[in-house]
Amino acid sequence: YVGPCSSCPTAIEAWIKQFCSMPDHKWYVPIDRDWAADWFNNYGMKELFPNYDIAINIISDQHSDDWAFLSDEDVAAILVQARQLYGLLHARWICQTKGLNQMKKKYEAGIFGTCPRFNCKGQHLLPMGTTLKPRHHSVKLFCPKCCDIYLSPPNMRIDGAHFGPAFPHMFLSEFTNFDTSSQFQHYQLEAFGFPIRNTRNRFEPHLKNYHEDEFPKNG
Repeated sequence: YVGPCSSCPTAIEAWIKQFCSMPDHKWYVPIDRDWAADWFNNYGMKELFPNYDIAINIISDQHSDDWAFLSDEDVAAILVQARQLYGLLHARWICQTKGLNQMKKKYEAGIFGTCPRFNCKGQHLLPMGTTLKPRHHSVKLFCPKCCDIYLSPPNMRIDGAHFGPAFPHMFLSEFTNFDTSSQFQHYQLEAFGFPIRNTRNRFEPHLKNYHEDEFPKNG
């Protein structure tokens, strides 16, 4: 793994490594520093962050003279932007070959948990977001067997945009052996050994999206 710049003390770890080693960030994988700094991979990001240039310098461990003119409050705000920027880059990274292979190791280890549905028999889950818009919804979990989406554990309230809605589909397209949807068996309702047929739709549509305000807009 690439460390920080040559002028940094040897005891200091690269920013990306520090970010991924945090207890709440075990679902993230480290992005290659050069990839993160490439303008092509950052297309469309600059408009989202007021201090984009400094934030990307933080992620890629590049020093800048601009730091000398920043207050402590400004530095704290830019660090928040750097974490959010990394998350959005992360959603792009894990849809590419190296990122997919990094996530494959976590998936095989069961890092993301197992499906709570009985008929899925402990199927490993994949993280995903329901939107690419940051700070709209927390990360969800997709089951490759029943193809349903579940809430993540309460201690994993991280932004779903850091994984994005495309990741499970890209993952299962790349690693087709993990697509177990053909093995799923729906539970058959029965009464005294006879199947029950119900012509009415048992799954009524929600009147409201209850996840609409689940992720705090502030802070």
